[in-house]
Amino acid sequence: MRKTVSAPEVKKPARAALTGGVAVDDQVFLSGQMAYNPDVDGIPADMDAAAQTCVIMDNIGHLLAAEGLDFGDIVRVTIFLTDLGDFRAMNEVYSSYVKEPYPARSTVGVAFLAIPNGRVEIEALAIRP
Repeated sequence: MRKTVSAPEVKKPARAALTGGVAVDDQVFLSGQMAYNPDVDGIPADMDAAAQTCVIMDNIGHLLAAEGLDFGDIVRVTIFLTDLGDFRAMNEVYSSYVKEPYPARSTVGVAFLAIPNGRVEIEALAIRP
């Protein structure tokens, strides 16, 4: 069985063909989350990587909760950073949400992200217990 994952707290650009994620049987694939703010139709230019990561992790928490899950159910995470110099700030926020045993994780440096001023994007895979 396949279904779309969404939560009213998680905002995304109206014009984009995006979903919060897809649940297939016991797997919940969360799409890459960014700190999108509909009030500015993007990400504020002065929002640093730590603040973006906080919004993103809150969004992930809302999407997980919509499926009856929490951060302990995440098994895999991919993080995209436009500046690897932001790794420490991102990691400090990220590690306040996830606990041991940590999910498997990759962090990738990229030239840019789809939403202007985006510094961080995080996607995740969770498994239902």
